[in-house]
Amino acid sequence: PTPQFTACEMYAASASVLLRVALSAGDPEELSTALEAAIRATLPGAAPISVDTADGEHVVHVGVPSVHVLAGLRGAVLSGEFDATLSQALNQALTLSTAEPAVGDAVTLRGLVKRPALNGSAGEVLSVGEAGGRCLVRLADGSRLLAQPANLALRVEAKVDRSESAAQFEASAAALDTLTPHQQQALAELQAGAGAEQDLHLRAPAGAGKTFVALHAALSTLRTARGSRVLFVARNEALALFAAAWLARRCPAGARRRRLLGRIDLLHEPIGRGPCSLRAVRGRVERRWPAAAAEEYSLLLVDEAHHLYDNAASRAAIERLVGPRTRRLLLSDVSQAVARSIAYPAGAADVHLSEVVRCSRRIVAGAMAFQLGGEAKLLTRCHHESTGPPLRSFLFDAEREEDGGGGGGGGGGGSSSRFERYARHCMRALEHATCLFPRLALHNRVALVVPDATFREGLAASLAPILAPRGLGLATAAQAAAELGEEEGAGGEE
Repeated sequence: PTPQFTACEMYAASASVLLRVALSAGDPEELSTALEAAIRATLPGAAPISVDTADGEHVVHVGVPSVHVLAGLRGAVLSGEFDATLSQALNQALTLSTAEPAVGDAVTLRGLVKRPALNGSAGEVLSVGEAGGRCLVRLADGSRLLAQPANLALRVEAKVDRSESAAQFEASAAALDTLTPHQQQALAELQAGAGAEQDLHLRAPAGAGKTFVALHAALSTLRTARGSRVLFVARNEALALFAAAWLARRCPAGARRRRLLGRIDLLHEPIGRGPCSLRAVRGRVERRWPAAAAEEYSLLLVDEAHHLYDNAASRAAIERLVGPRTRRLLLSDVSQAVARSIAYPAGAADVHLSEVVRCSRRIVAGAMAFQLGGEAKLLTRCHHESTGPPLRSFLFDAEREEDGGGGGGGGGGGSSSRFERYARHCMRALEHATCLFPRLALHNRVALVVPDATFREGLAASLAPILAPRGLGLATAAQAAAELGEEEGAGGEE
């Protein structure tokens, strides 16, 4: 059979990736050398690579030094570019003889004297045993050529398992949780000129990592200041729970995690309800109101401060929680705060981030059309060079009955049929995802974004019965964000 990658699995360990490659034929030593050269050519910027061979499999150890290298690998894998580039590099580094070509073999032309321009062209063997023992080959452009077996080399085709790749990209991204050089530099410059007790105001576009930087600051406070307490404030309930879960996962389950969560409180809408305390129960972050009365907070971290401080009631509720030794860390979106006079606390030292981390260049360019700030928005740039995988759209007329029976956008039965149509097209999108990633579990990996609570209720009523037979269900964003990913002890509560 034609040598090819029958499996290519990616595993993440700290800041490294393993590619597990199975080849169907070829000399193991020659294949290892060619594979290493091909991987180096395919993954520029990766750390030194080693290739081990065992039981017919080639395990390639690839260092992933930064988020931008990992993002480039993700984009290439999900778009199929990685398969094509790796195949091309392998075929340039490796030549496998075809002493007995067979019909259907994928081959590459080599050693042609009369038509040297065709050397390196890909083709497929249509028949063997033609005049003079030659083979009939169909080239990629559809033309046909008679060639001697000595002028044919089996073509290696690479194919990456996208399901495993997506799961391991997720694990690698979580492991690479250090700040980017841009984030480190900005905070270092700020803190060099500001006292350790001074309030900070981090201003940046969406996707620059404001929350990520702030969580590192909170984690540092909790680890270095004995008895310190942190209050995380956000309008959005899911964002607040995500922050708590992120901090909790930085400690192993058990007593240390219990103590850490005991020093973190959350405040989210409705703000007037006040802060809540936290605990871990059955692999989830759970909340209790009101928060236990204790000493003042060491750090008060306010995400989406441009919204919360723009509202007099929420601003007053937050400021009542600031003690004499409490340090504020405010996070605001530079675009959403443009042309608004917001009463932020005076005296906070500013730091600005302009490098977008979590998005691809494709998304940064598309978002710029909706970003305020005049020429200043042109300073927003992507941390990495990955264009990002293409986005797939499923477009349909929301108000038109599929049987041509007219509009259905009103109330009553029309509204029900409208949500049924949305549910069907949501399933089309999910089926497309499962075709691309057939072995990837959808648990806590798919978000359905809707305009408001009323729409969410209508869509859920139509979608839940379709999902149930597939073993799937719906959860709110807050429920998903609270997951810690593991059980918290046999008794449930720590």
